[in-house]
Amino acid sequence: MLNDEVDAPEMREAECPFCENAVLVYERPPRCPFCACPLDEERMHPYVWPDEEPSPSG
Repeated sequence: MLNDEVDAPEMREAECPFCENAVLVYERPPRCPFCACPLDEERMHPYVWPDEEPSPSG
């Protein structure tokens, strides 16, 4: 049975220390989509889509 509502994964932004690319990550655990190296969650931040306004706390 399919759900009517599908939650999108949280999109986060980071810079890969190995291939030095800015990347968007949604996987757990976070990995670079280019070189597959692990990314440090403490150095990541939420990605704000261009058509969305940033939250008042951020």
